[in-house]
Amino acid sequence: MSNIYAAPEAELSNNASGERVGGNIEDAIAGNIEISMTATMGDAWRKLKGFKTVCLLASLLYIALAIVANFISFPVIFGLVAIGADETSAGLIGSLLQMIISIAILPVIIGIHILGMRHAENKSTTSTAIFGYFNKIPGLFLCYFVMIILIMIGMALLVLPGIYLMIGYMFSMHLVVEKNMPAWRALETSRKALTRVWFRFFGLYLLIVVINLLAAIPLFIGLIWTIPWSVLTMSMVYTRLFGAEAHTLAD
Repeated sequence: MSNIYAAPEAELSNNASGERVGGNIEDAIAGNIEISMTATMGDAWRKLKGFKTVCLLASLLYIALAIVANFISFPVIFGLVAIGADETSAGLIGSLLQMIISIAILPVIIGIHILGMRHAENKSTTSTAIFGYFNKIPGLFLCYFVMIILIMIGMALLVLPGIYLMIGYMFSMHLVVEKNMPAWRALETSRKALTRVWFRFFGLYLLIVVINLLAAIPLFIGLIWTIPWSVLTMSMVYTRLFGAEAHTLAD
């Protein structure tokens, strides 16, 4: 007989019909979802087979896009200098352009994590699918801008508030893309939910960073495994907290 008073746990069973799976926002904010970060890490490692190639190809596509996009700023800077603009002004305009370009390709990063959500549910994944979320740029731009401002204010207030917000807002842009949330609601939803598991999630994030740094030491070879594992781990944490919508998992 099941315990009706037990805290609900997110279901991550195989999903063959494209139905919504995982946790839900209300329970995540209320702290009613039991989630083990270490168990999620283990589950992600066991599900890594079949995801490495797709994730690495998608990551390489993102890097190539970022390199090409950021090179756009150099002709602009040289052009401004050529027509008489001073180097300081040209450099500032170039930096602003680079920031805008970086924000413009944020949907690709979230797309990589959505690949992880799909793979965890045994759905088909293709590297080029990461380019399907550019229509979310306006919401992502606003979310990113507000997030950076608030984190900078937090850092100015004795650092700790900034660290709290940096971790708390970790899934805000995922919510903008995957659940089509307005920027402020996504920021607050992510913060409130992750506050409930803040120390555990911070420990997980710190461990992921350390593992990837160590994996990079021997000629970056270890990153072949740790980057896809990191993406899959974070994707599974997101799904177990907030759930993955039917449209995310639909073929």
